[in-house]
Amino acid sequence: MKLGWLIKWGELPPINMDKVAEALRRLSETNQDIVGAAIVSNEGLMLVGEIPENMDKDLVSAAFAALVSIAERASQQVELGNLTQLIMLSKNGGALIYPGKKSSLVLLMRPDANLGLILIDVADVVREIQDILG
Repeated sequence: MKLGWLIKWGELPPINMDKVAEALRRLSETNQDIVGAAIVSNEGLMLVGEIPENMDKDLVSAAFAALVSIAERASQQVELGNLTQLIMLSKNGGALIYPGKKSSLVLLMRPDANLGLILIDVADVVREIQDILG
């Protein structure tokens, strides 16, 4: 599936969304503890990625955009500085979020995931897609 180009208004060069999708796919294939990977805009829209079929992509993207917004505000209010990473662990899985100025990388994990290995695997991808995160 070709995703084409997403042009960031007023900035060059455009972002190749096919390349971003491939990086996310590679990440999910490399680490079996990652069950979903997506780029979510700060407005709550899923720009690219795949999540489990049993999840509503619009609800997931809106919920994580809201979570990032709240976490960023809390981090500033208690003077921790800019939010660089958000980890959410729950009974049925977890999420690892790398917020950017314009969008966030959201990874969904299995409940028994090895968080250390995920953090290692995601480091290269975060550098590779930094231009879309802003």
